Amino acid sequence: MIEFLNKAGHFSEEEAMLLQEEVQHHLCTKNTYLLRKGEVSSSIYFIKKGAVSHHRTDQDGNVQIIDLNVTHDWVVNHTSFTTRKPSACEIQVYEDSEMYELSITSIHKLIALSQSFLQMGKVLEETTSRIHFFDGNYTPDEKYAHILTHKPILLQKFPQTMIASYLKITPETLSRVRKRVS
Repeated sequence: MIEFLNKAGHFSEEEAMLLQEEVQHHLCTKNTYLLRKGEVSSSIYFIKKGAVSHHRTDQDGNVQIIDLNVTHDWVVNHTSFTTRKPSACEIQVYEDSEMYELSITSIHKLIALSQSFLQMGKVLEETTSRIHFFDGNYTPDEKYAHILTHKPILLQKFPQTMIASYLKITPETLSRVRKRVS
Protein backbone atom coordinates (compact mmCIF):
# COMPACT_ATOMS: atom_id res chain seq x y z
CA MET A 1 0.00 0.00 0.00
CA ILE A 2 2.97 2.31 0.53
CA GLU A 3 3.61 2.54 -3.25
CA PHE A 4 0.03 3.73 -3.70
CA LEU A 5 0.42 6.45 -1.09
CA ASN A 6 3.78 7.64 -2.42
CA LYS A 7 2.50 7.90 -6.00
CA ALA A 8 -0.69 9.68 -4.87
CA GLY A 9 1.03 12.47 -2.91
CA HIS A 10 2.32 13.32 0.55
CA PHE A 11 -0.03 12.55 3.40
CA SER A 12 0.09 12.65 7.17
CA GLU A 13 -0.37 9.40 9.09
CA GLU A 14 -3.99 10.35 9.80
CA GLU A 15 -4.63 11.11 6.12
CA ALA A 16 -2.96 7.86 5.09
CA MET A 17 -5.31 5.97 7.41
CA LEU A 18 -8.32 7.79 5.92
CA LEU A 19 -7.13 6.87 2.43
CA GLN A 20 -6.60 3.23 3.39
CA GLU A 21 -10.19 3.06 4.64
CA GLU A 22 -11.49 4.15 1.22
CA VAL A 23 -9.26 2.07 -1.04
CA GLN A 24 -10.53 -1.28 -2.27
CA HIS A 25 -8.08 -4.10 -3.00
CA HIS A 26 -8.74 -6.32 -6.05
CA LEU A 27 -7.24 -9.42 -7.58
CA CYS A 28 -8.22 -9.27 -11.26
CA THR A 29 -7.88 -12.09 -13.75
CA LYS A 30 -6.67 -11.65 -17.30
CA ASN A 31 -9.28 -10.14 -19.67
CA THR A 32 -11.37 -8.60 -16.85
CA TYR A 33 -12.73 -5.20 -17.86
CA LEU A 34 -12.18 -2.28 -15.50
CA LEU A 35 -14.19 -0.08 -17.89
CA ARG A 36 -16.29 -0.92 -20.94
CA LYS A 37 -17.24 1.33 -23.82
CA GLY A 38 -20.36 3.31 -22.89
CA GLU A 39 -19.76 3.19 -19.13
CA VAL A 40 -18.81 6.28 -17.14
CA SER A 41 -15.40 5.98 -15.50
CA SER A 42 -16.02 6.29 -11.76
CA SER A 43 -12.74 4.98 -10.32
CA ILE A 44 -9.01 5.31 -10.55
CA TYR A 45 -6.83 2.24 -10.16
CA PHE A 46 -3.28 1.71 -8.99
CA ILE A 47 -1.57 -1.44 -10.24
CA LYS A 48 0.32 -3.11 -7.41
CA LYS A 49 1.30 -5.96 -9.72
CA GLY A 50 0.30 -6.79 -13.28
CA ALA A 51 -0.55 -5.16 -16.60
CA VAL A 52 -3.53 -3.38 -18.15
CA SER A 53 -4.36 -2.05 -21.62
CA HIS A 54 -6.48 0.99 -22.43
CA HIS A 55 -7.86 0.70 -25.97
CA ARG A 56 -10.63 1.49 -28.41
CA THR A 57 -11.92 -0.40 -31.40
CA ASP A 58 -12.52 1.49 -34.64
CA GLN A 59 -15.45 0.92 -37.01
CA ASP A 60 -13.38 -1.66 -38.94
CA GLY A 61 -12.79 -3.71 -35.80
CA ASN A 62 -9.14 -2.68 -35.41
CA VAL A 63 -7.95 -2.28 -31.82
CA GLN A 64 -6.08 0.97 -31.17
CA ILE A 65 -3.98 1.04 -28.01
CA ILE A 66 -4.33 4.28 -26.04
CA ASP A 67 -2.21 3.39 -23.03
CA LEU A 68 -0.32 0.44 -21.59
CA ASN A 69 -0.01 0.19 -17.84
CA VAL A 70 2.20 -1.92 -15.60
CA THR A 71 3.12 -2.28 -11.94
CA HIS A 72 3.02 1.05 -10.04
CA ASP A 73 1.04 2.84 -12.76
CA TRP A 74 -2.24 4.66 -12.28
CA VAL A 75 -5.07 3.68 -14.61
CA VAL A 76 -8.06 5.89 -15.43
CA ASN A 77 -10.03 7.06 -18.44
CA HIS A 78 -9.32 10.73 -17.80
CA THR A 79 -11.95 12.14 -20.18
CA SER A 80 -14.83 10.02 -18.92
CA PHE A 81 -13.74 10.39 -15.29
CA THR A 82 -13.60 14.20 -15.37
CA THR A 83 -16.53 14.92 -17.71
CA ARG A 84 -18.77 12.17 -16.27
CA LYS A 85 -19.63 11.13 -19.85
CA PRO A 86 -19.66 7.59 -21.25
CA SER A 87 -16.30 6.23 -22.31
CA ALA A 88 -15.43 5.66 -25.96
CA CYS A 89 -12.67 3.29 -24.81
CA GLU A 90 -12.17 0.18 -22.75
CA ILE A 91 -9.71 -0.66 -20.01
CA GLN A 92 -8.90 -4.35 -19.77
CA VAL A 93 -6.62 -6.41 -17.54
CA TYR A 94 -3.88 -7.87 -19.76
CA GLU A 95 -2.45 -10.31 -17.21
CA ASP A 96 -3.59 -11.44 -13.78
CA SER A 97 -3.17 -8.32 -11.66
CA GLU A 98 -3.39 -7.00 -8.15
CA MET A 99 -4.64 -3.44 -7.81
CA TYR A 100 -6.18 -0.81 -5.62
CA GLU A 101 -9.34 1.07 -6.58
CA LEU A 102 -10.42 4.49 -5.38
CA SER A 103 -13.89 5.61 -6.42
CA ILE A 104 -14.81 9.17 -7.30
CA THR A 105 -17.21 9.14 -4.34
CA SER A 106 -14.32 8.21 -2.02
CA ILE A 107 -12.11 10.91 -3.54
CA HIS A 108 -14.78 13.55 -2.91
CA LYS A 109 -15.25 12.27 0.65
CA LEU A 110 -11.49 12.44 1.30
CA ILE A 111 -11.19 15.97 -0.14
CA ALA A 112 -14.03 17.08 2.15
CA LEU A 113 -12.02 15.72 5.11
CA SER A 114 -8.67 17.21 4.06
CA GLN A 115 -7.56 19.52 1.26
CA SER A 116 -4.36 17.42 1.06
CA PHE A 117 -6.34 14.95 -1.03
CA LEU A 118 -6.47 17.49 -3.85
CA GLN A 119 -2.98 16.11 -4.60
CA MET A 120 -4.79 13.18 -6.21
CA GLY A 121 -5.20 15.48 -9.22
CA LYS A 122 -1.61 14.72 -10.20
CA VAL A 123 -2.75 11.16 -10.89
CA LEU A 124 -4.96 12.50 -13.67
CA GLU A 125 -2.12 14.67 -15.00
CA GLU A 126 0.25 11.69 -15.04
CA THR A 127 -2.11 9.50 -17.04
CA THR A 128 -2.96 12.28 -19.50
CA SER A 129 0.65 13.26 -20.21
CA ARG A 130 1.57 9.61 -20.81
CA ILE A 131 -1.25 9.17 -23.32
CA HIS A 132 -0.66 12.41 -25.24
CA PHE A 133 3.10 11.98 -25.65
CA PHE A 134 2.69 9.60 -28.59
CA ASP A 135 0.12 11.84 -30.29
CA GLY A 136 2.80 14.55 -30.72
CA ASN A 137 5.13 15.20 -33.62
CA TYR A 138 7.80 12.69 -32.65
CA THR A 139 9.56 10.34 -35.04
CA PRO A 140 9.15 6.58 -34.60
CA ASP A 141 12.75 6.44 -33.33
CA GLU A 142 12.03 9.13 -30.71
CA LYS A 143 8.87 7.34 -29.57
CA TYR A 144 10.70 4.05 -29.19
CA ALA A 145 13.60 5.76 -27.40
CA HIS A 146 11.07 7.26 -24.97
CA ILE A 147 9.79 3.77 -24.13
CA LEU A 148 13.35 2.44 -23.73
CA THR A 149 14.22 5.29 -21.39
CA HIS A 150 11.03 5.63 -19.35
CA LYS A 151 9.20 2.27 -19.45
CA PRO A 152 11.29 -0.56 -20.90
CA ILE A 153 9.14 -3.07 -18.98
CA LEU A 154 6.39 -2.47 -21.58
CA LEU A 155 8.57 -4.26 -24.14
CA GLN A 156 8.66 -7.34 -21.90
CA LYS A 157 4.97 -7.36 -20.96
CA PHE A 158 3.20 -6.62 -24.25
CA PRO A 159 3.50 -8.03 -27.80
CA GLN A 160 5.08 -5.91 -30.52
CA THR A 161 1.72 -5.35 -32.26
CA MET A 162 0.37 -3.67 -29.12
CA ILE A 163 3.56 -1.64 -28.67
CA ALA A 164 3.35 -0.45 -32.29
CA SER A 165 -0.28 0.58 -31.84
CA TYR A 166 0.60 2.41 -28.62
CA LEU A 167 3.41 4.27 -30.40
CA LYS A 168 1.00 5.08 -33.26
CA ILE A 169 3.23 3.38 -35.83
CA THR A 170 2.91 0.21 -37.93
CA PRO A 171 4.43 -3.07 -36.73
CA GLU A 172 6.75 -2.96 -39.76
CA THR A 173 8.02 0.49 -38.75
CA LEU A 174 8.57 -0.74 -35.21
CA SER A 175 10.57 -3.66 -36.54
CA ARG A 176 12.82 -1.29 -38.55
CA VAL A 177 13.26 1.00 -35.54
CA ARG A 178 14.22 -1.95 -33.33
CA LYS A 179 16.82 -3.07 -35.90
CA ARG A 180 18.35 0.42 -35.98
CA VAL A 181 18.49 0.61 -32.20
CA SER A 182 20.04 -2.82 -31.66
